[in-house]
Parts: sequence; structure tokens; C-alpha cells
Amino acid sequence: RIRDGSLRSNHEKKEVSMEKGEDSKGDLQKLEGDVRRQRATRDDLHKRVAQMKEAVKGIEEQLEKVQDEDCTWKARYLEQKGINKQLDQQVTQLERTLEQFTSKQAAGKQTFGEQSEVYMRRVLQQLSREKDKLERELRDYEWRLDHEAKVINQAQQEKVAMTTEISEVTLALEKHKQCENQRERGTTGEPE
Repeated sequence: RIRDGSLRSNHEKKEVSMEKGEDSKGDLQKLEGDVRRQRATRDDLHKRVAQMKEAVKGIEEQLEKVQDEDCTWKARYLEQKGINKQLDQQVTQLERTLEQFTSKQAAGKQTFGEQSEVYMRRVLQQLSREKDKLERELRDYEWRLDHEAKVINQAQQEKVAMTTEISEVTLALEKHKQCENQRERGTTGEPE
């Protein structure tokens, strides 16, 4: 009977130890599953971070292009402004020339009434053509200036939009890094 009792207790001990072994195997499998999931999450986060870095790089390149275009348009604008100033000076000079011509005619031997009508018409036609030509050039330059101002404004708006987008992507990237660091600290059991 004692032997039966000792056999039973040995048998019971084996069953308890087997249950503990199965529990530890189950715990081990559970931990391995957790580690696999965390590694998969980490790998996914690394991929996302790499994608975000590529997106930031692309956006920064676009921003540089917009900034270069912005400088080009500013140079064009300043050049156009200089051309308009020259045209205004030419118009002013032609007006002075006309005034001098009329004053010389008045002071000279002949008056307008004494000048031949054909000559006067020729001078008037020439001045009229020059005036029309200058007015057309001035309108053309004004149109170009307005068009370029619109393009500059659009480029500046694109620059602001890209800067905002870069800031948002950078912020999202930083948040992902923080989440990843917190997950790694939680996984390794390190204090925060």
C-alpha cells in the first residue's frame, strides 16, 4: 500500500510537472508570437519611416525648384520694370522734342501757318506713328508685367503649400519615431 501511495504521488508529481512544462511551453510560444508581432510592427514602421523620408526628400526638391523659379520671376519682374522706366523716359523725350520743335517753329521765320500743309501732315503722321508704336509697346509690357506678377504670386502660393506639407510630413515622421521608441522601451522593459 505504501508503494501504491508512493507510486501515486510520483505519478501525480509527473502530471504536475508535465502541466508546468506545458504551461511554460505555452508561455514561451505566446512570447515568441508577441516578439514576432512586435518585429513585424517595427519592420512596418521602418518601411513607413523610409517612405516618409523619401516623400520629404521629394517635397524638398520641389521646394528648391519653386524657390529657383521664384528668383527667376523676380529677376524678370525687375528687368521688366527697368524696360518700362526706359519707355517712359523715351515718351518723355519725344514730348520734349515735340515741344522744342513747336517752339522753334514759333520762334523761327515761319509759323505753322506758313509751313506747307503737306510737310505739317507728314510730321504729324510721323509723330502719330511713333506715339502709337510706343503705346502698343507700353501695353505689351504692362500685359507681360501683369502676367509675370500672377505667375510669381502662384509660385509663392505653391512655395507656402510645399513648406506646410514639409512641416506636416516632418511632424508625422517625428511622431512615428516617438511611437517606435516608446514601443521599443515597452518591449525591452526599459524605464521611460
